[in-house]
Amino acid sequence: MKRSLLLAAVAVGLLLGAGCTAEGDDDDTPSYPDIELYDFDAAAPWFSCPQGDSLPEEATVVTAFERADQNFGSENLREIETTANFPEAGDWAQVGLWFELDCPEGGVCDHWDRAGSVQLVLNPEAAPEEQEQLELLRHVTPYRMGMCQFVDVTPLASLLQGPQTLRSWIDTWVGPGHSDGDGWLTTVRFVFYPGPPAGADEVQNVWGRRSITVGQLDEGQTVDDQIQPVVVSIPTDAERVVAHITTTGHSFGNSGNCAEFCEMQHNVLVDGQPSSWSGWRDDCDENPVSPQAGTWEYGRNGWCPGAIATGGLLDITDHVVPGEESSLDLQILLSNGFEYNNISPASLLPYTYVSLKLYSWSEE
Repeated sequence: MKRSLLLAAVAVGLLLGAGCTAEGDDDDTPSYPDIELYDFDAAAPWFSCPQGDSLPEEATVVTAFERADQNFGSENLREIETTANFPEAGDWAQVGLWFELDCPEGGVCDHWDRAGSVQLVLNPEAAPEEQEQLELLRHVTPYRMGMCQFVDVTPLASLLQGPQTLRSWIDTWVGPGHSDGDGWLTTVRFVFYPGPPAGADEVQNVWGRRSITVGQLDEGQTVDDQIQPVVVSIPTDAERVVAHITTTGHSFGNSGNCAEFCEMQHNVLVDGQPSSWSGWRDDCDENPVSPQAGTWEYGRNGWCPGAIATGGLLDITDHVVPGEESSLDLQILLSNGFEYNNISPASLLPYTYVSLKLYSWSEE
């Protein structure tokens, strides 16, 4: 009799438990800490670093480079490499990239403004000439002083998992003891804010950072000759697709003082349909990384000395069809839409560093 009562009680308990599970499906909903996310919009356009102690204690901080030497001295440290150990898994409402430059210990910063970038190597096991690099961040160094800026890289969260190979490149030509400075100390950190995942569901690296000479119209030297269209597959469940283009123009003294001091138009062509990005900066004189030496106050094509070049986000959702392929190409024109013809070339021809990534979200 006791055994029968016990079995009956167990059966009732199982039924009640099953009923609770059926009605309590929300128990599977992830629970996240109640933290304040960083306001990147309010920090624009200079994105000065927050106080280190203002980061929420629930955030995960991954340091890739910590005051790493970058210079061109007895060693070529223009490009340096590390393995960053990102979280193996996690839901991230935001990911911020902390980029900081300091002057070398006992030395001075490079006197000149130098282009630079932080890149993720997507296939580090490949031969060097076959490695594919995705640009995480573009910057230009200040004249003779340090900088610290913190920018949003949340769309790239899915790529920042587990051990990853990162590279930092600065186009510097000075090193310890040089009359124009000793170089830089580079710090790169990633700050992961837990919460409902906001990163892109798919990231496609269309063009890693590359240099495109502009203004040459002879056969074999045009922009079209230097960059080939790329065919991409749009995910079948894509509801939003964004092209992230980053451009910075360099060299001057050419026709129109291009490509550093002339405004240009950069068209991402999606199956021939243009989405345009200028990137012209007319606010360099407002940069809080100041006072610098040199011509830091002048407006420039896509950048300011001592600032991260965040590029432009172009919503191309209406130009693509989920589940089908699209061809992506690039035009670089003058701001008036005409082709640039460099009829008075300087010793250094004008060029643009360009990179392009494609972000897809399956739901808002």
